[in-house]
Amino acid sequence: LLLNKALIVLVGKTGAGKSSTGNTILGEEHFQNAGSLESVTKTCDSGEVKNGDQIIKITDTPGMFDTGMSEEQLSAEIEKCIYKSAPGPHVFLLVIRLDVRFTDEEINTVKWIQENFGKDAARYTIVLFTHADHLKGKSLDEYIEKSKNLMAVVHSCGDRFHSFNNEDMSDCSQVTKQLKKIEKMVEENGGQGLCFLVLSFFIENV
Repeated sequence: LLLNKALIVLVGKTGAGKSSTGNTILGEEHFQNAGSLESVTKTCDSGEVKNGDQIIKITDTPGMFDTGMSEEQLSAEIEKCIYKSAPGPHVFLLVIRLDVRFTDEEINTVKWIQENFGKDAARYTIVLFTHADHLKGKSLDEYIEKSKNLMAVVHSCGDRFHSFNNEDMSDCSQVTKQLKKIEKMVEENGGQGLCFLVLSFFIENV
């Protein structure tokens, strides 16, 4: 294994399914999930699980563009998430729902990551679509190709994407495939986590 401990941070707008995604990866109901468009996560929370010889640590973040939080509060809280993921994180999972309309907020989430952690942070980001059962036999590629804006978001993240059906936590294969994609991305980034990028970005902008 390239990573003895995989450090994952979940980002996305309110109601995207971040908490459910964290629970799917952990294989247990660790994160509180309202199952609605109302944000449950107001502060950073993390959980971890041992998967064979590998430890997986998930950090859930407050919803982007949540009207209940100012941009300053959100930035401060997500900065805490980064510290919780020291010495990583290895990857941001940008969580997007398949069963609701794609909006500018997803595009702005990628911009927010780049503005706060440097333009190269997209190299450490994978788009994760939730509610995969909504595809109803269609391929994920077909779904993405229907929206130029969605294609642009996926492309900005190195065309790395995956999908989860969070209603079926017994399907371990979807988690295994996601972890392999994370390993591949980390290998492409020279085996380093985002901490190297964040540190250099902060130094440059002090």
